[in-house]
Amino acid sequence: MDVDRTNRKSSDKEWIVALIDLETALRHAVTLDAAARIIVNDTRNVFPFRQAILFDRSFGKRWRVRNASDVVDPDPKGPFLSWLTLFLNQWMPQGGHQKPQQIDASLLPEHQRHSWEQWLPPFGYWVPLVTASGPPLGGVFWFCDTMIAEHEWQRLEHLASSFGQTWERLVLLEQCIHPKRWLARMTPGRATFFVVILVTAIAFIPVHLSVLAPARIVPIDPVAMNSPLDGVVAQVFVQPNQEVKKGDPLFRLEDTELKNRHAVALKALEVESAQLEQVRRKGFHEDRSRAEVALAQAMVAMKRAEAQFAAEQLTLVEVRALRNGVAVFNDPNQWLGQPVRVGETVMSLADPGRMEVEAWIPVADAITLEHGTPVEMFLNIHPYQPLAARLWMADFEARHSPEGLLGFRVRARFEEESPLARLGLRGSARFQGTRVRLWYYLLRRPLAFLRQQTGW
Repeated sequence: MDVDRTNRKSSDKEWIVALIDLETALRHAVTLDAAARIIVNDTRNVFPFRQAILFDRSFGKRWRVRNASDVVDPDPKGPFLSWLTLFLNQWMPQGGHQKPQQIDASLLPEHQRHSWEQWLPPFGYWVPLVTASGPPLGGVFWFCDTMIAEHEWQRLEHLASSFGQTWERLVLLEQCIHPKRWLARMTPGRATFFVVILVTAIAFIPVHLSVLAPARIVPIDPVAMNSPLDGVVAQVFVQPNQEVKKGDPLFRLEDTELKNRHAVALKALEVESAQLEQVRRKGFHEDRSRAEVALAQAMVAMKRAEAQFAAEQLTLVEVRALRNGVAVFNDPNQWLGQPVRVGETVMSLADPGRMEVEAWIPVADAITLEHGTPVEMFLNIHPYQPLAARLWMADFEARHSPEGLLGFRVRARFEEESPLARLGLRGSARFQGTRVRLWYYLLRRPLAFLRQQTGW
């Protein structure tokens, strides 16, 4: 009994010494390949086996062969390693086992057992490279001729933890060192080559040709309230952006001259009516007077028409709303005392729920715009929240805008209602054109200027 206990203590001591040597070698490993060679070859001093295969899944979800014992450069596409990789991907769950597992060939399905017996010894032991941050980054397949004792499972768990920590450290180290190695190998010639390739590739990236233009929100189909007469604005009854109903008074023209004209017409009608009555009386006694009755009646009819015309003009001096809406015009004080012509627009009535975007694209920035082109309007008061719209109208020829800019007038309808939109607000609209290459998008204006100046 004492001899067995002494032999066991001696064996445990030798195992601890071999384990310390193995972990020391792993701590000094600076690459994954060096650590893989130590794991599959130097582990024999700690855990006897016939063959060991190290699998890696550091850069993907599928298992792949990283190294094999007693082989300098294993071929993963060989028949044995190909079959073993397929077996591992089918047998191992997606997350991977967190503890060592034993595989008994006699318990496998018949088609797998036949291949196992052809290539491998009866017993296999899977030791995952356990990490603290997630699923295993790899694992080691050890194949033995005999089954290991129960007390040796703790050794396997310890090895799994040691291997996993080493592998995780080297994976993180390699991820940090890889860019530095790449930069260290970069010569000026290679750098220039890669820069040229990168710039060329970026230059051919497809982008949408776009243009920015000053824009404002205008009403859809507003009703123009024009002056019905030549005159002077005497009073404005509404304020800008005030809601009005059909029939409400909007503005009134000066009616002093019209009243005087109407009074003169009425007085002239009285005079002609008196003359007609006098001619009729004389007609009973004189034939000549009887012949003048028709002329006098015509003069009375003419004066009556003039009086009616003057009366109708008096009814037109006060302009009323033709429909419900919002009064759109500038400061009413600017119209007081302002002479207006017949048909001149003083204000307009707009439906506040029907608005659209109006923009003027300068001639130099004009691009091809099709019906339905996406438009984004950035309001000056809300530049961080664009309003989406769709183009529906664009001028065929350039003309001068109200600000004196020569350009093309375009209009776009909002895709949906927004509480930010309000009549009269201004901002910038971005119109998205056809797809072009990035180099054309950047060089379009310089090339156009060069062509204008040189004719090239």
